[in-house]
Amino acid sequence: MADLENLRGPQQRRTVIAVSDVQYPEFPVEIEHHSSGLVTWRERKKQATRDAIGEAAFKLALEVGPGNVRVDDIAAAAGVSPRTFNNYFSSREQAICTVRMRWADALGAALTARPPGEPLDRVLCETILEVRGQGEHDKAITRMLAATEAMRAEYLRNSLMVEFLLAEVIAGRTGCDPLAARVVGGAFAGAIRAAGEYWLRDDGDLPFTDFLRAALERVAPAARALEDAPFPHQKSERESQAC
Repeated sequence: MADLENLRGPQQRRTVIAVSDVQYPEFPVEIEHHSSGLVTWRERKKQATRDAIGEAAFKLALEVGPGNVRVDDIAAAAGVSPRTFNNYFSSREQAICTVRMRWADALGAALTARPPGEPLDRVLCETILEVRGQGEHDKAITRMLAATEAMRAEYLRNSLMVEFLLAEVIAGRTGCDPLAARVVGGAFAGAIRAAGEYWLRDDGDLPFTDFLRAALERVAPAARALEDAPFPHQKSERESQAC
């Protein structure tokens, strides 16, 4: 079992962001699917526009730094008006992060595809490792993108989105109450976030997946306990049905 204590890097200055300062997800333009399951041409165009804006914002952030990116520059690079930008994103930070957060959509799809009956801890740990562990993990780029307080706040907002996603999956697979699902989902989302933070602090060459695996091992017992020990209200429901 990986030891998280051995993965700690040198202490660095920490910036504390109050939860009250973090806005919940707002998406002025929603990409919806047709009831038939097919994606219409208009919906594909919306998604293509959103992707183009996100790609332009991310590229500009890499070129000049996230703090120097302007909405007008993003819109010009994407070939849209500033008004169109504001229809898709509430801030430049949200646009910059959209490319880096595509893994969250993939995570939701991968979790949904897991067969029923699998142990919850295995479903969560294996799927998160498979999806979040893939792709490029460039430490220098990630450190640069997280250099401003506004970008750190955006990353925290995205972590909340992942927490809600995991809570929904957990509730659907176990039938537990929303509070329990939120607590366990928050533990796994926090593990993902903590793994990233410790990986960024570390000056060695350990891959991100080592940190992620170690963090997930710490929260896996919470998922097992959720299945092994039903909550009081669940027990009362079963007893009432038996009566």
